Amino acid sequence: MSQKIYQIVTDRITEMLAQGRIPWRRPWKQLRAEGSQRPRNLTTGIPYRGANWFLLSMLNFSTPDFLTFKQALALGGNVRKGETGFPVIFWKLMEVKEGQAQKPEDVGKKVPLLRYYTVFHTSQCDGLKLPEQPIAPVSTEFDPIADAEGIWAGFPQKPDLTYGGDRACYSPTFDQIRMPPRKAFPTAEGFYETLFHEAGHSTGHSTRLNRKELVPSDGFGGHLYSQEELTAELTAAFLCAESGIDQPVLENQAAYLQSWLDKLSKEPEAFIKAAARAQKAADWILDRKATFTKPEEAA
Repeated sequence: MSQKIYQIVTDRITEMLAQGRIPWRRPWKQLRAEGSQRPRNLTTGIPYRGANWFLLSMLNFSTPDFLTFKQALALGGNVRKGETGFPVIFWKLMEVKEGQAQKPEDVGKKVPLLRYYTVFHTSQCDGLKLPEQPIAPVSTEFDPIADAEGIWAGFPQKPDLTYGGDRACYSPTFDQIRMPPRKAFPTAEGFYETLFHEAGHSTGHSTRLNRKELVPSDGFGGHLYSQEELTAELTAAFLCAESGIDQPVLENQAAYLQSWLDKLSKEPEAFIKAAARAQKAADWILDRKATFTKPEEAA
């Protein structure tokens, strides 16, 4: 079952990347990822996280509200005949039964199993009785660069940041991010996307989330290296969305992600695992330590 779900997600992502599109470029992109404009379950109000954030953000809908078939019925409506839903993944603890256990001592243990259910966008439904919700105005003074600067300033236990040279990198040995001078970047957005990518790497340090992929033994282009690079770039995607950074950066991310997904094409679970690690990394950088260790529950 888990492999089937991994394949469903990976197929959806790679199909859109093959079209040269950044999958999670949303029509409501000008608003923050956190809050009412983040993809969410309409009934519970819970925003989706991890891979679900990417899966639902890539869809071409003008609002972020999704619900299940039963939730549509509960709101007095129904999903229109012929509409296709979208997978939402979650982990469920299942008790190992006799006959399922490989070893006698495994009987009774609870193990996490990947599952999914289907949601539909509200525009795919008829007759929904929805409460009126005020539309939050978009501030004309909103400054995405100021927000990006604020994310870096609020990064707890952050690594040292130094400037110089012509390449960006993170050194786990010195716990240091090195960036070219700001004026070397054609755009401010490009600077922050690069900084967020390296910040994503830094969360793997032993004093933070302690990711084994951060210091790979298989070298440039290897399996662990590819996993870590994918995690760092998805972290940057989360943080760019959080700070309102838009199109030029997202186009760069699309090309970058395509190159790494090609390397991981034989591993359909790669994207989901990287997205989960990236969500934890973004939560750490955003100082949401109360949530970054919790598994995502069905919304």
